[in-house]
Amino acid sequence: MRSGEEFADRYVLREVVGAGRGGDVWLAHDTVVGQEVALKPERTQGESETALRRLLGEPRAMAKFRDHPHVVTLFDVVTVPQEGPGSPTYWFVMEYVPGGGLDRRPTVSPERAARIGSQLADALAALHEAGIVHCDVKPANIGLTRHGSAKLLDFGAAYRVGGTETITVNGPFSFTPDYAAPELARGNVPRPASDVFCLAATLYALVTGAPPRGAAADDDAGAGRSGEEIERLRHWKAEQGVVELDADAVGPLYPVLTAMLRRDPRQRPDATEVKRLLDEVAEAEPKPSRDTATTRTATGCPRWRRPLIAAALGVSALLALGLVVIPDGGDGKASPSAGRSSPDKVASDGEPRTLVGDPRTADVCDLADPAALDRFGDGKVEVDVDYGNFDRCDLLVEVDDKTRIDVSLRLLKGSPPEGSKPSRTVGRIGILEEESEGDECNLLLTSDDDTDGTLVGVRVNMGKGSVVGGGATLCTVADKAAGSAAEVLDRGPLPRRSPPYARASLAWTNACALLDAKALAAVPGLKVDVPDVGVANWSCEWSSDVDGLDAEVAFFRDQPRSAADGTALTLSGHRTVVEPGDDGEACAAFVEYRRYSGQNAETAAEMVRLDVGGQRPKDELCAMAKDLAASAAAGLRAR
Repeated sequence: MRSGEEFADRYVLREVVGAGRGGDVWLAHDTVVGQEVALKPERTQGESETALRRLLGEPRAMAKFRDHPHVVTLFDVVTVPQEGPGSPTYWFVMEYVPGGGLDRRPTVSPERAARIGSQLADALAALHEAGIVHCDVKPANIGLTRHGSAKLLDFGAAYRVGGTETITVNGPFSFTPDYAAPELARGNVPRPASDVFCLAATLYALVTGAPPRGAAADDDAGAGRSGEEIERLRHWKAEQGVVELDADAVGPLYPVLTAMLRRDPRQRPDATEVKRLLDEVAEAEPKPSRDTATTRTATGCPRWRRPLIAAALGVSALLALGLVVIPDGGDGKASPSAGRSSPDKVASDGEPRTLVGDPRTADVCDLADPAALDRFGDGKVEVDVDYGNFDRCDLLVEVDDKTRIDVSLRLLKGSPPEGSKPSRTVGRIGILEEESEGDECNLLLTSDDDTDGTLVGVRVNMGKGSVVGGGATLCTVADKAAGSAAEVLDRGPLPRRSPPYARASLAWTNACALLDAKALAAVPGLKVDVPDVGVANWSCEWSSDVDGLDAEVAFFRDQPRSAADGTALTLSGHRTVVEPGDDGEACAAFVEYRRYSGQNAETAAEMVRLDVGGQRPKDELCAMAKDLAASAAAGLRAR
């Protein structure tokens, strides 16, 4: 075949525009209807009826969606007999998508990738409803029309869910390791959630230039690995569900991709939900820029890549920590917001869906307004972003040299007390007065249309070492802090963190999973099956009927603990400090996980805090806390 020839008495060949399993793909002109088409050859693998059925499975699958705007259209199948013995060649006459797959295109912005992804998710939702799994979503199998509309290409690896036919040419089903869901790589039956994973890996590649499988092939070759070793590594990563995401590179796509890339397919959002989430990100798409000085292609070999923490630690170390694989949220739902700094989407009636959205991406400190408290601290008000669990942000109000007021804004899990009424409202946000001690004041921010079960608490107390108190003054401070925080929430759900927590942060880890029933047996009588779980699984508390004992595991940020505060030791490689409480009825152990440069370039540490309290001697409480800390430290090392 050559350019200018007429094929099947209808199609004039123009040029070769690609290569498929059966040979060159040609651009041709349809002389009957006057349009450009793509001609793709396919041949059966053998003479059997099964081989023919498999080959024709692709056009039959495509024919079901010929009216879908984001699935490439199949116009016809032309059979060309072989000269001499042998199976005929089947030519698929398809819609021509200029430019081929997106693996040949420069990278795009996160917002543009979200728009492309939304269109593909719409196509996948239609496939899944018809019982078809594509199985091989990747940049090479996505095209863009002249008007910029995304088209899903190549159904050669598609799988019929619940049927007996598999559309494939090289085994039970096909996949591309760099983009495949782990269940595909392990040989399990494909499911719609498999396409969701592949789509997420594809969108990451469209933005960054490489799939989220870690080192590219050229890096592995540079490390001295053979081609066979590289291939084995690619398949191993796919089987393990290994992904490494550069949160800064993908920006507002990060929360959506983390949900789509969950290792457990049952916990990924379905294609319809993915479309909704990606639509939210796409709405923030900026105007196209003329600056094209730095471009990459989504082939797995970027021209430059942003540095990854993972690159420094190595794949094996990250797997041990459990921080390469995107953590499961536990509820199987994607975060309700996809943006880092813009509010979540509002419902059709104008009411916000949630107060907070995904806590792991929410910027709690956006609720803290130092200006609102200036008059109490004579201008000396500081936001402390590196203290306590990830669910809080503190304001430190320096009244004078001897007095400090601490304001804590904290995310709380649950619902407001039954029958409670707000003392005042700010727009849609109600401010409730909570029962408080004389040396503190507590308020609660709620909304009737909140759907995610997360509240915002405001707690104000005198700072440690302050020599004066005053409940009335504290409640005045609390009311001001609550009012400014309510104004933020009334404008829409809590804005996203920018930048998000580091990939190595404990913010992406489940604190409750660090202690199993065997570990909790260190504290007598704990009801291990009914924990009080905190926001985003950042804390868990268990109670006991024995001597009023209770135990808690929670994440904690502060300056590294000093041995002067208690007893220092090393547990499973983690520096740990055990500190008895001042009242003798509690003991805490702090397991240091990682240090980082915090506010004002001061060294801060992320820790796991283990607290044990009750009517037991101090030494016994500290021994229990130490045992829990040993289990948690071992859990950190094994993750």
